[in-house]
Amino acid sequence: RLVSYYTLTHTEMFNRFVRQRAWGFDERVFVECGQTCPTGSFKDDGWNDCMLDKLKVLMNLPADNQPTLYVDADVALMPTLVEWCRWYAEHLEDDTVAFSDDVIQWCAGVMLFRTSRRVQSWWQTVADLSVAWDLPDQDAINHLRMQSASRKGGRLPVKVSLLPRDVVCNWATVSAPTVPAAWDGEPFTVPPTCLAWHANWTIGVERKIQMLERVVLGETSNAAPASA
Repeated sequence: RLVSYYTLTHTEMFNRFVRQRAWGFDERVFVECGQTCPTGSFKDDGWNDCMLDKLKVLMNLPADNQPTLYVDADVALMPTLVEWCRWYAEHLEDDTVAFSDDVIQWCAGVMLFRTSRRVQSWWQTVADLSVAWDLPDQDAINHLRMQSASRKGGRLPVKVSLLPRDVVCNWATVSAPTVPAAWDGEPFTVPPTCLAWHANWTIGVERKIQMLERVVLGETSNAAPASA
């Protein structure tokens, strides 16, 4: 199962890089949500409400224990991604959410999990904490992570793992160990093992589309990595 959501500002990007490239997935759950964040830009006014819409999409999935890949609208999918997800999901422990790696934190823009009852209740927990703490979903998750780690015996309601950086990639993973500034058109190399590229660390829809076009068209395949 492949899940995503999008708003008006992200429709073109979603259609080009997610909908039209969702090869092989048996079930596709694509939900258009209202434009609660007028600009559609990271942490602008209305961003938290937009992230709550995302959590509602996840909460509305049936608790049927199916392998499920969630991707944001700014992710480019590669042809053999579905086969890799099926294989990886077979090795996930029960009640595990595998986040993508943002180098400095867990990233909720690409997540692989089975829709168990515990995982489905986790999305409600994240939504409740997002409202209580006035944080978007990813910040709430990472704040909860730090809170649980700081308490003796503390643990999250679900098990957590990180998706491999060479398979689910972004500007930070290809720049590591340097933590980069937001991408501003610098050349970068897409790992040959990359099956999903997330255009985070990238500000604005137009800039995200430029990055994803480079990834999909292979324009950077022979470029040198950006300097630190």
